[in-house]
Order: sequence, then structure tokens, then C-alpha cells
Amino acid sequence: MDKRVELRLCGEQDIERLARIKTDRDLWEYEDDIPTDLTEVEDTIRRRMAGTSYRQYLICLLDADRTVIGELHIHWYVKERQSWELGYALFPAYRRKGYCIEAVRIALEYAFTQWGAHKVVAMVNSFNADSSKVLDRVGMKREGVFRRELPWRGQWADQWFYSLLEEEYHPIRSR
Repeated sequence: MDKRVELRLCGEQDIERLARIKTDRDLWEYEDDIPTDLTEVEDTIRRRMAGTSYRQYLICLLDADRTVIGELHIHWYVKERQSWELGYALFPAYRRKGYCIEAVRIALEYAFTQWGAHKVVAMVNSFNADSSKVLDRVGMKREGVFRRELPWRGQWADQWFYSLLEEEYHPIRSR
């Protein structure tokens, strides 16, 4: 299958757009603690991008306009253990088309082949079936449940913990 998306590393020119994405409640429907102060979010993004432990990308179509269809971030989870955590959001019009799977695969490739990751993890609200499917499709394993971990819509939701180990990644890459 031909590549349809790329991850574009964000720079200063993207901070305002990223802040709007990260404060858009429609994109983060399975989170309850969405920030609302754009200036504060911009400052956080700027601080994270200045360091070496956080990578922020825009997910772009490989069309003539490099249309932005979402965001993906990956950062150290536990540095001493060489583990990274990833998260993402795709605009609703681009969901269920395989774009997110492609973007996550690119991030996994970076983590394992360029950054020396031993493990990549992701956490997902148990009600977020689409995100769970993405993680399953890229070969990540659901290895734990944080029971009633997330306050969500007036109730407590379980959070599923996914991971992929370095030695599990390479066979997936060749598929």
C-alpha cells in the first residue's frame, strides 16, 4: 500500500494551530480534562518543543496541499527504561480511513529505529473503541487495565494500557 500520510515535525509556526487542536473538545471526546486557556496551552507546547523528550507532529495527507488531518505526540514515558508514550487525535472527517494507523506506524518506526526505544506505550479510555482498534492494528498489546481510572462524563472509566516492545516491532514492520 502506498503511503498516504506523513508526520510533519512542528515548529513555532504551528503552535497556534496545535493549541486550537489541543483545546478542541470534539477531538478529545474521551478525555474530561481538556484545557481551555489557549495562551497557557501555547506556552506548554512551546516549552515541550524546546526540550528533547517530547516530539510533536501534525498528521498530513500526502496531497498537493499537505492537508493537516490531526496531530500526534510522542514523549518519554520512563527515560531510564527507554520507553516512550504516544497519543494522537484525528479530525472527524478523516477517521476510519486508516490514516491514524499509518501515522502511528510512522511514529513507531521513529521510536524504534531512530530513538532507541525499548518500549512504546499508549493509554486509551475503554469507551474509545476506534483508538483501541488503531493500537490493535499496529500490533500493540493491551497488557493492563487501570480500573475506574478516568473521570469521564460523570462516571469513572477504565483506562487500557497498551505497549509494543522493540523485539515485537521488527516483525510487524516487515508486514
